[in-house]
Amino acid sequence: MRLAIYEMLYREDIPPVVSINEAVDIAKKFSTQDSGKFVNGILDKVRGEILRPARMAP
Repeated sequence: MRLAIYEMLYREDIPPVVSINEAVDIAKKFSTQDSGKFVNGILDKVRGEILRPARMAP
């Protein structure tokens, strides 16, 4: 999650949804399916706080 949050805040060349999807996939692979839902919820809240489009890189 920390890496995804870093990417959303400081890497404008990476769309936030890409960071979220990758973090969810990692959580599912190394934990449980419920972990993916948890990570998605947290990162979606962070994404809502940033002031750039979720799907487009600038």
